[in-house]
Amino acid sequence: MPLPADTFPPLPHVPNPHDLLVDDPAFTFPSSCAGGGGLAGLRVWRTAGGGHLALVTENGLGVSITNAAEEITAALTARFPGPLVVLEHWRPGDGADHHRLDQVLAPPGRAPRWRRVWPVPPVNPNHAAHQQWMRSYGHALLTARTP
Repeated sequence: MPLPADTFPPLPHVPNPHDLLVDDPAFTFPSSCAGGGGLAGLRVWRTAGGGHLALVTENGLGVSITNAAEEITAALTARFPGPLVVLEHWRPGDGADHHRLDQVLAPPGRAPRWRRVWPVPPVNPNHAAHQQWMRSYGHALLTARTP
């Protein structure tokens, strides 16, 4: 049974984090915000169950990936059929010494929402599950590159 459109899907199992389908350091995306679009890193993997996981990395060129979340999600949904999980990735910087991952939920016609994936404090109800996902997949996804 599919999840309601306003429910975050669980973080997917990635059979092999080193088997990338897409590794595009110059992914261009449209945006209705001022500036009309931006440039980000995009990496996509096939997930267990026939879906996809997209990791969109902010690089500070053009509109931010947060401000274009709806347009990015719509473009990726059209390109990658099946269940899709989109993660916004922010590299260390701006006072943070760690990577940050946020899951994006942007169903058509609704305002986007975000759920912190990494890091999450121990008081967060998702802490244990997200920590396990990061150990199993997340850290490898952040460093994976095509040969």
